Amino acid sequence: MTENSPTEREAWEDIYRELDELCRHHQDGLADFTRCREFGHRLALLLDRLESQGFTQLADRVMDLMAGCSPKVASHCENALSTRARLENLRDRALEKLRELKEQDGST
Repeated sequence: MTENSPTEREAWEDIYRELDELCRHHQDGLADFTRCREFGHRLALLLDRLESQGFTQLADRVMDLMAGCSPKVASHCENALSTRARLENLRDRALEKLRELKEQDGST
């Protein structure tokens, strides 16, 4: 992270918020092709941000998630349950990391 970049804790807070929002967005877009494509676009933006901030392991998981997403017109997502579970797992990992950082800081 550079001098003007957010602290590690702030970065993890942003990542957690984005993953939490993506979880809701995914649920809302299961049967909507347009929303599904928006979800994929937001995943791509998150991937770019994670890579630029040096969160390579998390970026790899997001890339795996993107590989399983293939929006189809007039069709229900075939990978919805798997995508949701992996996305929730990422969100939970981010929350766990955030809690670790807060404990290190001695704050709640």
